[in-house]
Amino acid sequence: MKRKIRLSALIAVMVLMLALLIGGLYGTFDDTESGDPSVFTAGTLDLLTWVEGTSPTGANFVVTPSDNVNGIVGHVVFTNVAPGDNGTIVWILTNDGTVNGDLTFDNVTVDFDENTTNEPEGKAAGNNNGGNGDLDEYMYCRLIQDGTDLTGLIPFSGLAAFLEAQNVALDAGLDTTYELYWEIDSTVGNVIQSDTASIDITFNLTQA
Repeated sequence: MKRKIRLSALIAVMVLMLALLIGGLYGTFDDTESGDPSVFTAGTLDLLTWVEGTSPTGANFVVTPSDNVNGIVGHVVFTNVAPGDNGTIVWILTNDGTVNGDLTFDNVTVDFDENTTNEPEGKAAGNNNGGNGDLDEYMYCRLIQDGTDLTGLIPFSGLAAFLEAQNVALDAGLDTTYELYWEIDSTVGNVIQSDTASIDITFNLTQA
């Protein structure tokens, strides 16, 4: 009986050794590498505006924003202008992001205000004593983009339509310059006294 138990144990040991031997003969190589995690970064659209202007000495010419900032609204007010006055407004618009964009001018508003009618203006023939004021009839402008004249000399009141029709590709890292030349008819008299004009523009940059 003991011989059978010893024989069974011996056979079990031999089977285990054989299994280990076969496992060693048929083993496979194995290697695992861990890589850095994938990173996805969203691009950016960043419209910077620089607005500046020139006007005759004594004219109250207000331009905002007046620095290279993330302002989205260009606001210009003309007051104390006189017959024959002229000047320029310059908007430099930069795509400071990493994604190409399309530039549009939205919600463009050009306003003329009769303001308060003083004595010389009130006596002037053709003074409308209210409404849009007479300055809209005697103020002209020319819109230039990157050196190209887009409009020729047109009444200032017609500027909004041209600006709102603009759709300009503005790739990442590039800028475009809009120059608005303006002038007051040199032959106009007291009819424009105390009148004011203003322009508001919302600059919009969307992904191309």
